[in-house]
Amino acid sequence: MMVRKIRGRSRGRAICIGLVLTAALSGCDRAVEFGRSVSGMNKNDPDPATAPFTANLDQAQSGAYPNLASVPPPPTVATTAAERLKLTETLTKERTSAEAKDAGGNSGMPASGPVPPPPPVPESIAAPELAGLPPPEKPATPIPPLRKMDEPPAPQPQESSLQIPEIANKPGVERSRAAPPPGQPSAMPRPSASETPETSPRAMAPQPAPASAELPPPPRIGGPPPKLPPTATTVASLDIPPSAIALDNAEQARLTEAVARYQAKPSTVRVVAYAAPGVGSAEQLNAFRLALDRAQDVAKQLSAAGIPVKQIQTEAAPATPAAPPGRIEVQLLQ
Repeated sequence: MMVRKIRGRSRGRAICIGLVLTAALSGCDRAVEFGRSVSGMNKNDPDPATAPFTANLDQAQSGAYPNLASVPPPPTVATTAAERLKLTETLTKERTSAEAKDAGGNSGMPASGPVPPPPPVPESIAAPELAGLPPPEKPATPIPPLRKMDEPPAPQPQESSLQIPEIANKPGVERSRAAPPPGQPSAMPRPSASETPETSPRAMAPQPAPASAELPPPPRIGGPPPKLPPTATTVASLDIPPSAIALDNAEQARLTEAVARYQAKPSTVRVVAYAAPGVGSAEQLNAFRLALDRAQDVAKQLSAAGIPVKQIQTEAAPATPAAPPGRIEVQLLQ
């Protein structure tokens, strides 16, 4: 029983709340206007009796909503007959004025006297539709004078007389077109027996690639020829045992012959001493050091005999079957 009473009370309250909300919504506009008038926010509202375009706004509000998909007709670009006649008169006046300036002399001053009226346009040149047109009339409404800076503007009409243009051909939905007929593939021509490639195993085997042609180096155009490395000529070969300290008479004679060859044709002198082979890296390094010391001793003797020190080069090289350990060669680089 209590549950039924509670449900009845809830339904009554919901109905009352709904009625209150409906009344509030129906009088919402009035409440808003009353609040704007009390707060003074409507003092800048335009007067409906004197505000311009009031009737236009009411008519637009009560009318149908415009179709935004409509497209107005394209504007007319071609000139009318009256416009062409006015352009002809303007060009005639400009030509007459230019001829009058030319008649005044090279100074550019216009000729004295009245300007003659423009000649009439011949019928052969004038357009046929211009022949029957009356002369252009002056505008009936005179141009109003310019108003002063502090003068209020002239009163404008309260309503606008412009009308929305009607579209002659409204865009519609394009009709569907029938699909083109399916195409028929053409038959591939069968090759003749003469055009059929050979299918033997030899023909199917891969052919070797052609050998690439080696082009000769391009000839050198202009400039000096390339410098070739110098050629070494042995002028003296000395076999000095490692335990020897000084050169004997035969070795001294060979050095004298090498000095004579240098003086006959000066060039770079290279002294090469051959080192004995070693077991380890340390022993091989010591052998090269001893060979280089012996080459430097021979270079000192050549310098004392008359060869400049800057023309002498010393180096150590490993021994070969043709050059045993302990041999020293004196070479001329040409």
